[in-house]
Amino acid sequence: MSSANGPFQYNGRVALALLPCLAMLAGFGGTAVASILLVGGAAIYILDALRYKEGAFGAAWLTLGIANSGLLFDALLLGWQHSLMLSALGFLVDALALALTGLWATLQFRFLQLQYPAVVLAFEKLLLTGCIPVSAAVITWGLAEGVGMSNAPYFLAAVLCGGYYLFGRPLPSSFQSQRDTALGGTSRQASCVQDRSDGALAFLLVVCLPAGVYCATHLAVLLQWFHLWSLLLLGAGPLLFVTCLPDGLWWVGSGRSVDALRRLLLLSSLAVFLAGLEGRVVFYSLGQYIHLAPPWNYLAATLVLYGLAALVLLHFSGALGHETESMLLGPLLMISAALGSLATGVPIWALPAPLLAAAGLSMFYDTRTLRDYLLFVIGGLLTGLWFIYHHFFFLDIQLGHMHLRTLCGLIAAAFVPAALLPGMVHARVHTKFVGPLLVVQAMLVCVLEEQLYGGDHEDITHNVHTMYPAYVVGVTSAVGLLVGHKLWEAGLVSEVTSYLLTCIYCAKLTMLVLPEAELTIPALLLLLATTPPLLLTGRARPGQPARPSPSSPPRLRPGLALASVALVVLAVIAARFAVFDVARSLLDRRPSEALVAGLLVLCMAAGCLPLVSRYYSQSVAAKRGLMLAAAFGLLLILLRPPLPIKGGAECPQLPFGFCPRLWNEEHTPDHEEDDVAIYGSGLRRREHWPLWFLVFAVFFGLAALTSRVAAHRLAGARLAQAAVSAGLVGAYLALDFFPGMRMLQVCVVASALVVAAFMVLLQVPGQSSAVLLPLLALTWAATFPLAVVAQVASALPPLPAEAERLFPDGFREVDEERREAVRSAVLAVFAGEALLLAFALKLRVSGAVSGALGPRHRVPSGALGLGVDASYIGKAAGFLGQCMPLYALQPGTGKAVLQGSGGAAVQRLNNEGLAWVPTCGNLVTTAAFVLGVVLNFGFTGGDDAGILVLAPLLLLLNQDPILLSALTEARRYFPPVFAASSYLVLSLLYQLVWVYFFGDITLAALDAGTVWYITKNLLCLAACLPSQWELLRHLWGGRRAAGGAGIASPAAVGVAAVTSSHVALVLALAPLNLLAFFLADLGGLRVLAGLGLVGAAVQLVSMRSTRISGMKVI
Repeated sequence: MSSANGPFQYNGRVALALLPCLAMLAGFGGTAVASILLVGGAAIYILDALRYKEGAFGAAWLTLGIANSGLLFDALLLGWQHSLMLSALGFLVDALALALTGLWATLQFRFLQLQYPAVVLAFEKLLLTGCIPVSAAVITWGLAEGVGMSNAPYFLAAVLCGGYYLFGRPLPSSFQSQRDTALGGTSRQASCVQDRSDGALAFLLVVCLPAGVYCATHLAVLLQWFHLWSLLLLGAGPLLFVTCLPDGLWWVGSGRSVDALRRLLLLSSLAVFLAGLEGRVVFYSLGQYIHLAPPWNYLAATLVLYGLAALVLLHFSGALGHETESMLLGPLLMISAALGSLATGVPIWALPAPLLAAAGLSMFYDTRTLRDYLLFVIGGLLTGLWFIYHHFFFLDIQLGHMHLRTLCGLIAAAFVPAALLPGMVHARVHTKFVGPLLVVQAMLVCVLEEQLYGGDHEDITHNVHTMYPAYVVGVTSAVGLLVGHKLWEAGLVSEVTSYLLTCIYCAKLTMLVLPEAELTIPALLLLLATTPPLLLTGRARPGQPARPSPSSPPRLRPGLALASVALVVLAVIAARFAVFDVARSLLDRRPSEALVAGLLVLCMAAGCLPLVSRYYSQSVAAKRGLMLAAAFGLLLILLRPPLPIKGGAECPQLPFGFCPRLWNEEHTPDHEEDDVAIYGSGLRRREHWPLWFLVFAVFFGLAALTSRVAAHRLAGARLAQAAVSAGLVGAYLALDFFPGMRMLQVCVVASALVVAAFMVLLQVPGQSSAVLLPLLALTWAATFPLAVVAQVASALPPLPAEAERLFPDGFREVDEERREAVRSAVLAVFAGEALLLAFALKLRVSGAVSGALGPRHRVPSGALGLGVDASYIGKAAGFLGQCMPLYALQPGTGKAVLQGSGGAAVQRLNNEGLAWVPTCGNLVTTAAFVLGVVLNFGFTGGDDAGILVLAPLLLLLNQDPILLSALTEARRYFPPVFAASSYLVLSLLYQLVWVYFFGDITLAALDAGTVWYITKNLLCLAACLPSQWELLRHLWGGRRAAGGAGIASPAAVGVAAVTSSHVALVLALAPLNLLAFFLADLGGLRVLAGLGLVGAAVQLVSMRSTRISGMKVI
């Protein structure tokens, strides 16, 4: 079967299944996982907008992997309120949901479809078959947190039925070619993604799992009648749903026997379902409205339910014919209406109303005229009015913001369009009123449910039961969406009406998220402003000829586009209180001003996303603007700079009660400033307003990264952009960490500008780069001692007057701590800058190793005006490029003495006047490492685990002809391991030898316990040293040189180097580390032992791979 390349056809179905799962996982994982998914999604969008498909693909899986690690941390390390087995099972389900999300993201990349068609087909099958169980588990798990485990099986049954409708029926593959099917060589089922076993497993899962979960959660009380009726509902309901679906039992096959089996399952499941409905709903939940005495109440309810079910079955099966059905319909409806009315206590004088409704419905079944149907509407309305008046209208209570009598009137008003619309649709008369009636009814349902479900009913229900179940909100929304879509397909409502209904019913679902926040109206405004590009697409109805797709995406006129953006902005501003409520609910505290502002900007960017994706998918400027807006919102959220407006809840005194205020009394965010509980009321409580410099620095950096610059202006433009961003970063560091110290602030800003200019000229060579780069490097090196001197010479800013009561004895100790903090901040600033320089220099050297050459440098026009021509520039570049000691050069050649790719790289750099770059990179890398070690001593007192974070910095070292001429590519891991081992050994010797024998402790004060402590740990240290020595020899390549003597072939050298004695030596030394790990008392000693164990494992794997590779060559 050949493969076909094209878009994945089931994105909508998969989104319905997996997006709620991601929302649940973000809620379970807390702020960390939600931030990971949010930032990762933004990164994926940016990479995809920049057409870096491979990067977007890698970012998608990396984001999901990090999110999975965050969930694992929450599950196993933070200690859930569950058993270990349940936590592990929950983590497995979460991991499966994230894996399915990764598969979904993978199927969106066309280059994978072209390169790996078989893998794409397998991924498609895994995705579509795995969505049913995984989404059901995650969504039900999340819903159980809100509705309780006793009600979770009902939601599980609903989710499983929805999953079976979306994924359980046969689906043709999106990537499998239908050419063979068209030639008659493939059956319909063979071209489907699922096979029969997948369908059978999905059927068993849908039918059996809800009842099984209910049995497991109610096992102790399962024999009570209430739970038995519930079990009948959960067992028969999903089976009834599946048997009613077209192709619901496709996996069984076809034929008369299959049809008979389907009818048998349908009848039996319907009978059992009605029995459970009668016991669980009618007599348990609605028993207070049934006034007949037993057993007549049971008999009346049974006759009504099964009589109506028989009518429905006879109608849809067509078993008796239209004439026979018409003869039976009237009597059955009249009898059912009479029995139901008597059972509910309708008096004799009101009995004609339900009988009129039954008679009108039976006549409408024959005539299909609206006149007869109006009899049904009038009779039903009169019956409903009596029921409402008799049971509720006399109560003087308040529900939410509305009196009960007002609610009763709205319920009666909502009944009229709900009862009238089916007759108008079937009679096909006055169809132009169908759309407005549907919209009115949807709005009335929203108002009613927001008061009944979202209002505060504690004074009425006393939290014993719910006033309005949550599942009813979901059911009414689903029915409203389905009805609107089907009527649009039938041509009875316009696309605009269908769009309005979709927005209203989707907005109504938000009350399930936060009922007390009244999110329906804000959500409706947002949907109306953001979704027209998605829903108002002018698509063709089923059965109509498809409209030809344009060769290019449609474009809006600039005025309409700006108006759409303005509507989105206004809708977000109008919904600011809703955003505040959601943020407060997630954080469990008042959000800060910057956090709310960032969320509002993110909502604006997300609201413009449909507009850009539909009408400006080819516009780089539109995508760039959207990305920058989203990035600005993320920066406000992550950095949280203080806003200049504090409060904003005061209402200005304007005519007509107009109150355009930013917040109100209930929605006032916190102002960003230092926490008084940490810093006191006068010592360091201040607003970090310099954070705005950092926000704009990152923003301008992203703007520069995504901007297009002409090639001949690239270096100058990048230099200017980097200068702006670096100046802003330097201003933030200077003003926030060194307030009031002018000389030090100048040094910090100057060093940031120098580093930015150096990095730009190094990566994007411009005019005279070879001359300016060494000068910039020397300038940066000179700023460090100047900054240290400025720090010593500068006076600390005075403390506020309020601090005197905190330190009545003086500020000497406080000033010393402040000066130490300033000194550490100076070291941290220059350590970060040294790390940036080292990384940039490493990239340049790596480019030279791969053969990349910089462009030829041109002489600036200003230099030509001063008489400086190309010869001067060339001489200066040649001098700077070849300026190295004689011992580093080969005699008589002038070339560097380097082996391997390092020599070629230095030669290429020498031609550009940059032969000093590897040596400079080694110097700044060493500086960054040393400054990091000093900061580790300053902040943690020299914590031994800190070296594991600092040692990888030495991977930025290069092979250069002066300092590290022997550091080849194969030996690049030697410096970090050597640094970590040396640091740990020296630290342990200091703690065990110097402190006790050369410190303040006298030898006479050492008791037997202390001597044993020192001896044991020294022996453990001695046990770790052989493994460290062997690891360092392996990383330097000593084993290869020793084993390769006398062997000509390189492959044979590799095989000979990996001898059994070497393996035996590594295996013999590894247990010594394990012994030291368990016996040691010092944490640094355990770190050293762990490093030895990891090194032994690395050596064994490396030796095995080397031997296998050598044997293959031989």
